[in-house]
Amino acid sequence: MSEPAQPADASLQGFHESVLDGLPEAVIVAAPDGRITFVNAATEALLGYGAADVVGEPITTLVPRQPGRRADPVRWLARWASEPDLEQSRFLDLTARRRDGREMPVEVRVREGLVGGRQRYFITVRDNTQRRQEQIALKDSNLRAARILMVAEDAIVSIDADQKVIFFNLAAEQMFGYRAEEVLGQPLTVLIPPAARASHADRVEGFRVAKSASRMMSERAEVQGCRRNGDAFPLEATITKVMAAGALTYTAHLRDVTERNRARDRLAESERRIRAVFDHAGEAIALLSPDGSVVEINRAGAALTRADRPLVGAPLWEAPWLGVDLAASPGAADGLKAAVQAAAAGQPTRISAELVRDGRNLPIDVRLTPIPDADGGVVYVLAEGRFDAA
Repeated sequence: MSEPAQPADASLQGFHESVLDGLPEAVIVAAPDGRITFVNAATEALLGYGAADVVGEPITTLVPRQPGRRADPVRWLARWASEPDLEQSRFLDLTARRRDGREMPVEVRVREGLVGGRQRYFITVRDNTQRRQEQIALKDSNLRAARILMVAEDAIVSIDADQKVIFFNLAAEQMFGYRAEEVLGQPLTVLIPPAARASHADRVEGFRVAKSASRMMSERAEVQGCRRNGDAFPLEATITKVMAAGALTYTAHLRDVTERNRARDRLAESERRIRAVFDHAGEAIALLSPDGSVVEINRAGAALTRADRPLVGAPLWEAPWLGVDLAASPGAADGLKAAVQAAAAGQPTRISAELVRDGRNLPIDVRLTPIPDADGGVVYVLAEGRFDAA
């Protein structure tokens, strides 16, 4: 049998004026059957009801049952009030109804106690509008970010503080050969070759204690990934750490650099072959900048110069050629300079000169060839010297 309705608990008369009415938070007192027995001034300000409007009315007047939700507010009061103190200290998200009919998201906490020997529920209510809006905005922002990251060109993998995978985008699926659901919750080591797992874990730990928020993981050593079929492959990895809501998260942006490394190796090999031909050619070869300065010279060309003077960086017409001091022979120096300038202007040029070796005149034929770039501008001049060594 329910208690007869009362305007307010007699024992609260005078008490609420000195304590409850002075609280900044809204406080509602209800009987076990869900009838409201008291509301403080903050409740009136928050929800717009006066005490005369709600005392004696069911709690559902202020916290109505939501469509599509099974929760009965009265049963909820009884269940939640009986929870351990740790659980009671939590605020739950509910929806209150103001006097003007507007619904308001609120945080509600319930404590159980006695008033004049009668069981009562003490309900604290907070306006949760701003926090709910912030949560919705954050959820939308996170959803947009997740969708952007999911379709990003780079493979993106996030792990938690225990180095377990918590995000795996589409590019990562294509790169590693796993579906996201196969690796989420799994240790990061599933994506790393066995031989590299220990060192990689040490790197992540070192990054955890470092001051920097991001790092190129391949700065110190090559990073390798492991595909589902067991194949290891080189990666370019940038890792970022973020502390949010007390949880540490690492996110790595990954690129498979297998093809780039192959192209690099092919280029290096090509350069080695060209260098071998350049250095071992029987004729003297020099590469000049458009202003005539020597950029490179091969062994045969260097053999025609004196070792006591620098050559690279000096104009070709000032080079210390064996047996000939072009600086002391203005005509010869001017002729070579003019030939270089003509080639730099795009005109292939030939010039003949004589060097002296072991007291013998050595005729040399110098051919100057302009080397253009893709736009037709001359970027280098190739100087080739052929002479009669007999």
